[in-house]
Formats: sequence, C-alpha cells, structure tokens
Amino acid sequence: MFLLFLLYALFGFTFTLGKITLFYARPFFIIATRMLIGGAGLFIYLTANKHIRCVPQKKDWALYMQVALFGIFIPYSLRAWGLQYVSSTKAAFIFTLMPFFTALFAFFLLKEKLSTQKSMGLIVGFLGIMPTLFTSSSLEDVWGSFGFISLPEAAILGAVASFGYNLIALQKLVKHRGCHPILANAMSMLIGGFLAFNAALLFEPVWVHQGNMTAFIGLLALQILISNLICANLQASLLKQYSPTLMAFAGFLTPLCAAFYGWLLLNETLYINYFISLFFVVLGLIIYYYDEVIKHKKISTAMVLDAKEF
Repeated sequence: MFLLFLLYALFGFTFTLGKITLFYARPFFIIATRMLIGGAGLFIYLTANKHIRCVPQKKDWALYMQVALFGIFIPYSLRAWGLQYVSSTKAAFIFTLMPFFTALFAFFLLKEKLSTQKSMGLIVGFLGIMPTLFTSSSLEDVWGSFGFISLPEAAILGAVASFGYNLIALQKLVKHRGCHPILANAMSMLIGGFLAFNAALLFEPVWVHQGNMTAFIGLLALQILISNLICANLQASLLKQYSPTLMAFAGFLTPLCAAFYGWLLLNETLYINYFISLFFVVLGLIIYYYDEVIKHKKISTAMVLDAKEF
C-alpha cells in the first residue's frame, strides 16, 4: 500500500515541478526537450529489445498523428501556458475531470450509451468543479475570461479535454491496430516533441532564461526520471497487484499531494473551494461508475492516470 501512496504522491509532485521548471525556461522548449529525450530513450529500448516489433505501420500514421497532437503537443502546450498563471494546486484539481471528458468523447464518438444514472454522474462531476473555477487571481484575469472562467483556466480545461480524447485514440492504436504501447508512446513523444520544437523556434526567441541553464537541466532530468521512468514503471507494476478500481480512486490523492507541495514549495493558497470540488467530482465519478463498481465489479482503465500525462 505504501507504493500506491508513493505513486500518487509523485504524480502530485509533477504539477509543482512543472510549475517550477517554467521559472527557468519557456513552455514549448520544455515540452520539446522532455518529449524528444523521452521518445528517443524509448526507441533505444525498443531497438535493444528484439521481442518487440518496433516498425511503425503506414496505415497507422493517422492515429500516430492524433495521439501526438491530442496526447502530447496540444495538451502539454495548453497546460504549460496555463501553469504560468494558474497555481499548480488548481491545475491538479481541474485535472480530476479527465475521466468525465473521456466518457463524453466515448458517448459522441464511440456511441456508448449513457443511462440516466451515468448522465447524473457527469452532471455532478462537471458542476462539482465550479467552486474551483470561481476562485481567481489578478494574474489569471490579465488575459481576460469567458464569464467566470479565466483564459488560463480555459487552457487547463482544454488540456484535460485533449488528454481525454487521447485515451480513445490511443486505445484504437494499441487495442484495435495491435501497436505495442511502448512504440505508440515513443512515436507520439517524438512527433509531439518535434512539433513543440518548431513552435519554440517560431514563438520563443529565448528558450532558457539567462543564467538558468544548469537549473533547467537538473529540473528537466528530475521530471523525466519521476514521470517517464519511476511513475510509468511503478504504475504498470502496481496494476498487477491492485485492481484498476482501487488505482483509479487512489488517483484522487494526486490533487491533495499537489496542494501540499504547492503550499510548501510555492506558497500557494489552499482554498476550501478546491476540496469542495474534489468531493463532488469523486461523488459524480462514483455515481457514473456505479454499475461497474457495484454490479459488475470492474471499472474502465481509462480512469487510471497515465504517467505520460504529467
């Protein structure tokens, strides 16, 4: 059980670490270097492992591009931009909506049925995040707002929605096309990293703030170590020991840990609204997955947080 808590404590730390890294370098450059290094590392592993077929199929390129766009470039770019103005704590709490976005995309794109009970769960979950969105700061409001939602908050929501769609595209690639998960991740990281690098060339004349190269390299290495190596492997290992149901609900430790790290390291304010939102989001999720959890004793693995998404 200790390793389960450790996993989500590390997930929570990635939000704070991502916020700190933005103090030293520009968003697109951070994304580009992290993904290109991570993707190259995965391809080196695939090349060394003779048991995994590591040649991308031509017929799968459309799906590779979807996963790269909606799983890497778009969400990481939106999240990095939003984190410049939104606290890491608030971003972590907003990310609890990802299962609901996945459910909506499954309803519209995969024609999955929505019962009255599931519809109620979605409504409770989305309305539950409202107290968090009602909190704002002068830094967020600089870019304007859509009603009570600031533009940086909208960017974070866009990142969550993009990750939600990515789970569907990734499932098609891995489950229905038979692509190995490591190959899918490697391709998406390299393509997404390449797109981010070109965006850095176009929009970021200065990549690393003056005199901060050493700090940036250290933070980047720490982020790759925690997210791409420790969390990815630890999560896969724990899924052999614990059910996806337990893993999914334990994932709600992530925003709590992020709140602690944000308060400790960044002096971020902890609003009661965040915890009210968390309560109602979890309640909505329980309502939505009642049939699977209570009746069928199973739950969608789409609820389990992916280490690549932090």
